[in-house]
Amino acid sequence: MLGSLLASGQSYIGVFGGLNRSKLSGDSPAKAKYKNKLGANIGANIDIKLSNIIWLSIQPSYSQEGTRLSYSLRGNLEPVDSVHIRLNYFSAPLLLKISSTNGRFYALGGIEAGYLLSHAVSSHGNDLDADLNIADWNFTIHFGAGIYIPIGFPRLFIELRYSQGLTDLTDESQEISYIPRIKTSGFKLLAGIEIPLKRNDK
Repeated sequence: MLGSLLASGQSYIGVFGGLNRSKLSGDSPAKAKYKNKLGANIGANIDIKLSNIIWLSIQPSYSQEGTRLSYSLRGNLEPVDSVHIRLNYFSAPLLLKISSTNGRFYALGGIEAGYLLSHAVSSHGNDLDADLNIADWNFTIHFGAGIYIPIGFPRLFIELRYSQGLTDLTDESQEISYIPRIKTSGFKLLAGIEIPLKRNDK
């Protein structure tokens, strides 16, 4: 099916990179709250033209998710960042892009399946020996918008996305886990370059 789609219309292949501003949402340990954490997002994409304005985009990528845990301590006016949690995923977003009539701007939406490669818990720069018992798979939905910048044969793109987890990463209680029943959420700012597989079609 993928081969027939590639043969029937214009397609682009490319690479991209950017930043995740992610955090966890849901239950939190006592006297703590989740805050945003920055991470990297790199990958490749293939965009397949389905109609004049609709594209199917497949984007295998490596994504660093995570959160900071800030605890309210007696004597401190502001919560103190005590624990950092990093979740590293191999992700496979499947998105639909709807472009404007001039082909410069687009909106996107779709789903992503992420497989957990590793996780780490640290406090004040030191790794902690914590078994978080996190689910291997994380499923999210994506919404966003972007812009194409032609530079000749290839084109650049810049996009902003919001992602929201659909399933809980753990099913543990607040008393025994840094991340009890929670989901991922966050924003992605990505930039990349892609080239068409055929020169004779825009």
